[in-house]
Amino acid sequence: MRLRLVTQLLPGVAVPMTLLLALGFSLNEPTYAGSNKFFCVQEGNVPVTKVRTARGNETFIRWVVQDFKKFPPAQRCKDVSARFQRYYDNGSLFITSRDNFNNYPVLCIANRKSVPCTSENILVTLKPGTDTGAVLRQILDFRRGVAAKPINLSGCQAITYDEQGDLYLDVKQLVDGKKCSESTTSNNAPKTQPVQPRF
Repeated sequence: MRLRLVTQLLPGVAVPMTLLLALGFSLNEPTYAGSNKFFCVQEGNVPVTKVRTARGNETFIRWVVQDFKKFPPAQRCKDVSARFQRYYDNGSLFITSRDNFNNYPVLCIANRKSVPCTSENILVTLKPGTDTGAVLRQILDFRRGVAAKPINLSGCQAITYDEQGDLYLDVKQLVDGKKCSESTTSNNAPKTQPVQPRF
């Protein structure tokens, strides 16, 4: 009788246990969907925002700054990667900066140029005293580093300016690249190591 009861209950217990085990393994995977362009993973003890390119998954931002206690690096990585993805999916993706937004330097994200920085479109808050122009140059160096070629001043530029003179970095151009920049690049270009922004 006990054997019959066990054989009847076993399939009912085995299926849910298998599902729970599968779910447990999937929770340990990086937090991104297979088709996302931007996603957050851990590399060692450092959370990093990765970007999918034609060359494979590449480190875009390393989250090493511990100064924001309410937003530890892992949380900032997840939040910013999701914002990048949302804007990327919706079309254009521009980053601009402000040296003083509520007493902090910030990078802002927008789907077009001339959009002011507001609390709604802040991509990341930086440490006080951070040079936002230098941070934008580090992000621009991402493309330069992965291509191991200088960026030429041609029609396909990742950096543009609006009518007020504010700088905008076209992230889609930066991570996806365009053929026109490749055709105008010299083969004698110096080799550089990738530079990964550290926020």
